[in-house]
Amino acid sequence: MRPPLWYRIDYWAFTILARLFVGYRVEGQHHEPPPPFIVIANHNSAFDIAMMGINLRAWVTFVAKGEMAEKRVVRAWLHSSGSFCVRRGEPDRAAVRKGLEVLRRGGVLGIFAEGTRSPDGRMRHFEEGAAYWALRAGVPVLPMGIAGSHRAMPAGAKWPRRSPVVVRIGPPIPVPKVEGRLTREIIMEWTRRFEEVVAALLPPDQQPLPGEVKGASAPQAPAAST
Repeated sequence: MRPPLWYRIDYWAFTILARLFVGYRVEGQHHEPPPPFIVIANHNSAFDIAMMGINLRAWVTFVAKGEMAEKRVVRAWLHSSGSFCVRRGEPDRAAVRKGLEVLRRGGVLGIFAEGTRSPDGRMRHFEEGAAYWALRAGVPVLPMGIAGSHRAMPAGAKWPRRSPVVVRIGPPIPVPKVEGRLTREIIMEWTRRFEEVVAALLPPDQQPLPGEVKGASAPQAPAAST
């Protein structure tokens, strides 16, 4: 799948920005499988979108929280890059269909599985959207841990600053395709598995506190981001 023009422009712009003004390194890029797959990451900063996009060979269709569509500029950027929004806290069948269609066409879904940014850099529990999509499509999930972006671009900052950021990519997790009914237990089992793998890619000060990682509370809409 060939990415839209604006995605390619953003890719090179963010790559230059990250190298010149932030300073980062990436580990484990060789783990990236051929599409289709889902990439999941923790979420600390608005800069995480760039970190996910520029460190993968594949074009990533980002899944953003519905509130992002309220901002005209952000809505236009999402549309131009081929990404889409999802309503949180309620079933969003249109978003479910959109995500499955991206995977069916051989694309890549990018999900910040906590559903929103962590206020202090520590990973919180994951929403269940990634597990739902992966199980329905039977595609692998690529775990990514992003460390230090909350210091490079804290909440409210309009421009990143130079601070070490490390992106760690782990081996892809094979996920079976489930044709029949997906139970809450199955979804939560896979959600917990994804949480544990991503947490292991993070430094101790960003790993969840004991008892924090516990899986999704109930199957709702797929996980959102930013």
